[in-house]
Amino acid sequence: VAAVKGLAFAHNVPCVSVSTLESMAYNCIGGDCIVCAVMDARCSQVYNALFHVKGASVERLCDDRALALSDLKEELLRIDGNIVLVGDGASLSYAYLKDVVPNITLAPMNSRIQTASSTAMAAFGSLSRGDTLTPAELMPVYLRLPQAQRELNKRLSEKPLSGN
Repeated sequence: VAAVKGLAFAHNVPCVSVSTLESMAYNCIGGDCIVCAVMDARCSQVYNALFHVKGASVERLCDDRALALSDLKEELLRIDGNIVLVGDGASLSYAYLKDVVPNITLAPMNSRIQTASSTAMAAFGSLSRGDTLTPAELMPVYLRLPQAQRELNKRLSEKPLSGN
């Protein structure tokens, strides 16, 4: 993000924010399926978003989010049609879901991770819709605080307040 911001500031050009999860959905262009993009968030959780891919069209079905695999399972059980898992959490998620979600498959290994071409396709879509940002507005998006920050916040909230 810092490199893009620097280049955009120097050349006075707009930026486009691309979600890693969305970028991976573009690996499934040409199919007709629900793409379940999952990245391992540890502790039986994933970073996730769902997309409907039909031909050359990619439609976002939900915002990027962090959720428990058990919650993802409940949501996927309500989906008719083929569900394709992509992302570094695809194998982990498949192992957890395959026996209870019968319409789920793993994308081929070469289609599971973000690529420059899939990121470019996602960015082109945003650019075509006019979804641009100034370099100052472009910021990384974190779906949850890092573990160290969560632990610090917990310790700070457990500290008794002084009565001054």
